[in-house]
Amino acid sequence: MLQLLPPTARVVALCTVVLLAIGCDTKVVPFRLPQNGRQVPSDIIVRQDGTGALQFGFEMGTGLRTFVPTHLPYVLVAVALFAAPWWAAPVLGASFGLGRTFMVHSAVRSGNATAWDRRFATNRTVIVAACWAATAMGLTVLIWGLLRQNG
Repeated sequence: MLQLLPPTARVVALCTVVLLAIGCDTKVVPFRLPQNGRQVPSDIIVRQDGTGALQFGFEMGTGLRTFVPTHLPYVLVAVALFAAPWWAAPVLGASFGLGRTFMVHSAVRSGNATAWDRRFATNRTVIVAACWAATAMGLTVLIWGLLRQNG
């Protein structure tokens, strides 16, 4: 957490990133935030021993290869930078990587990754909305805690 900034400044910075991410996801702003848009090769993804999902999660979680389907990862980085204690950053990063790993693992375990992708695409709006709703609840708690630090 950037302790050099007072809590109010951290809240403003965090809210700015959140509003920008929402603007990008809803296409209100005419651009997307940067991404390293390279796909993980399919021979990695389909490994049945679980190592493919692990490698995929590592590469996606570290940004080595990633398409960003939503701007929530930028919010996660802003939380780590402006609101979380220093020790939470690796926990947040590991959580992100595990989440990405879980998606690939579930697609492979479904037996038909193409059908899984179609179902995901069909339900994408609902899934993204649910993720944003959960994020909004967590951000509310974080921002309330930061503002309480002001006294």
